[in-house]
Amino acid sequence: MELEIELTESLTEPSLTTQPNGRLRLTFHWRDEIKRVLESVAHPLRDEAHDGFLHLWAAEESARDFEQLNATTVVIRNR
Repeated sequence: MELEIELTESLTEPSLTTQPNGRLRLTFHWRDEIKRVLESVAHPLRDEAHDGFLHLWAAEESARDFEQLNATTVVIRNR
């Protein structure tokens, strides 16, 4: 399962969504704690992807790709 994390400076409710490309995207404000975010979102694949998101979040920078979506938002993906 391909995962990505979207961090934003915009105030937003955390969400977990399936993207058109099939990736699961976890979106949250950059100051939120990822474990709390994962507990608060609902999605049929949340439990299956929980550890994968924590691994992606904690991975070395060299193991991740960063895409700047706009002035306030970045997406993190596995390389």
